Amino acid sequence: MGKSRSELISELNLAVQRQGTLTVLFTHAIAQHIGLSASEFEFCDVLQSQGPTSAGQLAKLCGLSTGGVTGLVDRLEKAGLVRRVADPADRRRVVIEPLDRSDLSATVRKLYEPVAQAFDQLVAGYSDAELAIILGFINSASRMVEDMRAGLSTKRA
Repeated sequence: MGKSRSELISELNLAVQRQGTLTVLFTHAIAQHIGLSASEFEFCDVLQSQGPTSAGQLAKLCGLSTGGVTGLVDRLEKAGLVRRVADPADRRRVVIEPLDRSDLSATVRKLYEPVAQAFDQLVAGYSDAELAIILGFINSASRMVEDMRAGLSTKRA
């Protein structure tokens, strides 16, 4: 007899937690390889996807204090990865913009290349219908985690 639904859900929960942990550890390894902390690396990723963004908005997006963002920006500015510029809509405000570092981007892409290749091999064994189900699950789980993360960043112990 197969596993019960509760056993399957319990195993799935543990598998998703493990996948999350492994992703964080892999991110740490990539970040260290290029001379950044994981926080700096993830901050740069958020900034790349958002484009020039105010420090306050970045604090909200990353779940950090404005002081924490200031420290990150100071370090990343010193490393030549970001710069502070006057907000064109409100010159009293400063926005943080990513700097083009194609050398670093190429290194990161090269480090992630084996992951992309392994992923292509992994998904090759699934039908289109199965991939659609997996994609739906991952998107729903990501929205759930983002909602929960947003809730945590508004509450302090």
